[in-house]
Amino acid sequence: MDKKKKRKGQAEVMLGMVFLLFLFIVMIINLVVPDNRMSEEENRVLSSSPVFSLNNIISGAFMEQAEEYVSDQFVGRDLLRRLKVGADMLGGVRKEEDVYIGSDGQLLEDIKVPEQENLQTNLDAIRQFTTDYPDLTVNMILVPDAANILRGSLPALATVEDQSQLISMVRNSLSDSVGWIDVSTVLNRHRSEKIYYKTDRYWTALGAFYAFQEAAPSLGISEDVSDKYVSYTVSDSFNGSLAARSGACLDEQETIEIYAPTQGDDDVIVDYVDEGKRTSSLYDSSSLEGRNQYEVYLGGDTSLLDIRTVSTSQKRILVVKDSFANCFIPLLTPYFREIVVVDPRYYSGTIQDIMDTYQITDTLFLYSGNGFFTDNSISGVFTGE
Repeated sequence: MDKKKKRKGQAEVMLGMVFLLFLFIVMIINLVVPDNRMSEEENRVLSSSPVFSLNNIISGAFMEQAEEYVSDQFVGRDLLRRLKVGADMLGGVRKEEDVYIGSDGQLLEDIKVPEQENLQTNLDAIRQFTTDYPDLTVNMILVPDAANILRGSLPALATVEDQSQLISMVRNSLSDSVGWIDVSTVLNRHRSEKIYYKTDRYWTALGAFYAFQEAAPSLGISEDVSDKYVSYTVSDSFNGSLAARSGACLDEQETIEIYAPTQGDDDVIVDYVDEGKRTSSLYDSSSLEGRNQYEVYLGGDTSLLDIRTVSTSQKRILVVKDSFANCFIPLLTPYFREIVVVDPRYYSGTIQDIMDTYQITDTLFLYSGNGFFTDNSISGVFTGE
């Protein structure tokens, strides 16, 4: 009996020594291996070494930075993260961060609830804009997020906010100020098609094209646009931000398409106003070589774009938007002489600056539901505060 206890004790000591040796080796490797600036899988910048200072130590910031640094720069982190997500799924967990892992690998970002005071301020600013510029044609599109349209793909027992009700609330609030373009109905009608990416929060170019067909009459486009464009696949290796955020479906590869006019000259001049850059294309092919392939549309998000076309129309449209609009905007080029695009999240000027600079005739607010309900920048641009 004593021999058994002795052998058991020796085994426990040996196991402890092996574990300590493992920790020591990992620590040495962490010290030797250079830090990574970027996580390709998570598509984000990783924490850097904490700043050692008396103020940081007293405030507690040093320990917080140190914890983030150790967590981000741990050797084998990507592998451990994948193992964790796999174990969670085996255990029945179907939500990582704020991303639901739905049927057939469909990832769905949770529906965001607006902060009421901020939402009201944004709505007031939009109403004031239409009052200040009564001669403008102003329309609005709020695109439902995938978790709203593809509710059938949500995991069993998952509950999300009713975004349709939230969108209706905005519509009712702005009913006297803007022309409302309902795209929920057409997206619901085509929900069995690939109108949202599986690994990203955005709609696909196909979803945007269906919405454009629905919006065309309200935008003053009288012709049937359904056969005026042709789609081209520009990537078959897209893996989006929801996969990066959740750690699920990282091996899924999707296609990205663009829609180009079938007739006429689609030449454009695109000015990135604040960056002082000019191009002759609405698409940034270099983005297809990196992780953020959705940035192929317009080169990603920027503060202010001025797109001049060869359209014979005399109309000039201002598009106030979030990232969902990036694959929609190229569809406008045959029908507007100039397209001015402002993203309030990045724009530091005011709407007055834009109206004084450009001869705007039409305005379109184009946001996703989650984008609009969480954007706290709109009122600042429209009120100058």
